[in-house]
Amino acid sequence: MKNIKNNYHPIRVILHIIVFLGLFLLEQLPLSILTLTKKDLGSSYPIYQKYAPFATILLLIISATIIILVFKHIRKAPAQKFTKQTWFVIGIATVLTLLINVATVPFMRSSNDNVEALKLVANNSIAILIIFTIFVAPILEEIIFRGIFMNWFFVDKPFLAILISGVLFGYVHAPFSADTDWIYALSKILLGIVLAGVYYRTKNIKADITVHFLNNFLAILGGAITTGVILL
Repeated sequence: MKNIKNNYHPIRVILHIIVFLGLFLLEQLPLSILTLTKKDLGSSYPIYQKYAPFATILLLIISATIIILVFKHIRKAPAQKFTKQTWFVIGIATVLTLLINVATVPFMRSSNDNVEALKLVANNSIAILIIFTIFVAPILEEIIFRGIFMNWFFVDKPFLAILISGVLFGYVHAPFSADTDWIYALSKILLGIVLAGVYYRTKNIKADITVHFLNNFLAILGGAITTGVILL
């Protein structure tokens, strides 16, 4: 990301918003295939369980390829190399994510829409859920919410870009409504802000992917003991 004034053109901004939303929906689509139940499908459920994972994987490969290609095309500057300072930032950010989880998880509801959707996926393919949670989500979510968002929007206003990136990240995990678990939403907003700060500070998408990976991996371990409400 270059520290230069960004020339905002209304039509370009609108197109960027449309493409950004489209890429987010594309990232969500593969896993949504695995959220159907026997109640939804009846006698077709065994066939669905047999073929849905393959359809999910195929669609995931397609969507990931498109998202990564878009990011490579639009990023403002080549990624900076990993240095000792990069690893220091990753370490500090990982500690912050742990503190956020420790401070918020005890006050969250026992479940929410995001968790319930993940449980549906787990019922149909626990292997895909684990792979998606540990590897796919950190890569694609960071490319979309940090890599693409921060290269397209508020380029010359990094504080605003970091803040809005975090709020958007929180919103997609816990859409704001009268029934929202606001502690859960806050945890995701804070996590998003930390990850955006890592990307801005290191100028390397792999750095915030690493922090996101560690957060989700530790959440998997914690979820084996508790409720798993901090996944994704």
